[in-house]
Amino acid sequence: MLLTILGLVDVVLGGVLAASPYFSYAGVAIIGTLAIIALIKGIYSVLAGAASGFYLDVVGWLDLIVAALLFATTAGIHFQWFLWIGIFMAAKGVYSIFAEMVGD
Repeated sequence: MLLTILGLVDVVLGGVLAASPYFSYAGVAIIGTLAIIALIKGIYSVLAGAASGFYLDVVGWLDLIVAALLFATTAGIHFQWFLWIGIFMAAKGVYSIFAEMVGD
């Protein structure tokens, strides 16, 4: 259940980031809130991976990168390649949801 919820959060974060080159999020507070959620999620993932001896947690670093890019979009900074990072994030969320459904 938790993996499904986190997967849905990833899909929302990825969708918002993928849409950022096409919509202006400058000064939108809810995007800043989503960035804080991604930051907390990424910090937890990276620290949990480091505690278990897995220092190259690509998924956690992707969360941190998305958080930084979402903070940039609230400042009015956006580039076309934000679309691809958002698609990767949404794909990670879809994979998490699918893994929860297929798992035991």
